[in-house]
Amino acid sequence: MWIGCVITAVGVVACGLSFFFAYQEARELQDGQLREIAALIDSGALAFTGTRPSIESSQDAAVKVVIDRLNGTPTGVVQTAGLAIPDNLTDGFHDLENSAQSWRVNIRTLRGGERIAVAEPAALRDEIAHDGAMRTLVPLLLLLPGLFVVIVVIVRTKLAPLTRLAGVVDRQTDTSLEPLPEEGITHEVLPFVRSINALIDRLKEAIGQQRRFVASAAHELRSPLAALSLQAANLGATIASPDARERLTAFQSGLRRTHRLVEQLLSLARSEQAALEQPRAVSLRAVATEVINATIGLACERNIDLGVEHCDEINAVVDVSSLTVVLRNLVDNAVRYTPPGGRVDVSVIQAGNEVIFDVADTGPGVPPDELTHVVQPFYRLDHSVSSGSGLGLSIVSEIARRTGGRLVLENIAGGFRARYVQPLRRNG
Repeated sequence: MWIGCVITAVGVVACGLSFFFAYQEARELQDGQLREIAALIDSGALAFTGTRPSIESSQDAAVKVVIDRLNGTPTGVVQTAGLAIPDNLTDGFHDLENSAQSWRVNIRTLRGGERIAVAEPAALRDEIAHDGAMRTLVPLLLLLPGLFVVIVVIVRTKLAPLTRLAGVVDRQTDTSLEPLPEEGITHEVLPFVRSINALIDRLKEAIGQQRRFVASAAHELRSPLAALSLQAANLGATIASPDARERLTAFQSGLRRTHRLVEQLLSLARSEQAALEQPRAVSLRAVATEVINATIGLACERNIDLGVEHCDEINAVVDVSSLTVVLRNLVDNAVRYTPPGGRVDVSVIQAGNEVIFDVADTGPGVPPDELTHVVQPFYRLDHSVSSGSGLGLSIVSEIARRTGGRLVLENIAGGFRARYVQPLRRNG
């Protein structure tokens, strides 16, 4: 659009100047004709003798040349062809008007001292000049739209690869960063594309280092934690003092929380890896039952009523490992944040081509202004007294982002609900 606007502005100026100069040139050519007629009379090549005061080349009022003698008029004004020519006009060109039309008059003093006027109607002259200028102007006016179309075609053709690359960039994620193809890119844009590719390489390396660090740190912590747990269990058999046993119980509780944190860090690191598990057919009821059985021990410790409220019989092709991690974290999170004596209900519902996993609890819920923050790693509510690590919802959110699912968190009457929606493929 900018190129087109500039070309249009320049074209309009060029057309105006072209019309002006062509018009002036045509007028100068016609003035030259009047000058040549006077010169021919002065040289005697064209006879203007006798007693006639004027000569008209034609009876057509619009197309004729009039030659007048200016000397010897009693009134000092020559009346010819309806035009009054004052006798005292200086030599040269003049524009005069009568009641009917305008005239272009050339006054000349001949060698013998006689003065003559060579006049021509201005309407014809202006028409000829206008037609000549228009013949110069019309090609330019026709060229401008064609030039604009050519520019649009050229720009769109040359920038089409950039539009394609924009689509490639939009489809990439931190787990699928790939360099942009350089085929078909214009030389002017190629350095920019190469700089983007270099940035993508640096970004991949930084993300890879971060993930390797988290995974390695979590993995290295598992062995010493397991050893500490074993030593604490062995130490418990030798302690008889109630005070020391109470301190050991608190120590073992801290070890369990730390072990849970390390496990969740490993889960988060795995969820951020590029490779997804090959989807396979599975019963979603079986997956939900397995997750509840794995969490029932914690629910019993906290006196939480954990169970299935509703479960459709659905056989689908899904990433079983990722889906299990999602349900495990949602259920574990609900059990930990629900006060003792509360209730956690799990539902599996089919809705069209999607499956909905609902985990509703009777916990305190989440303040509305913090609903968007609880999916951030290590974010915990100020009022939370749970032993959670703040990673459960982060893991679910990351898996949802990679698999095309959706996590919806909302406060409900008497509690809180986490809803995970996953597109599925039916088995067979």
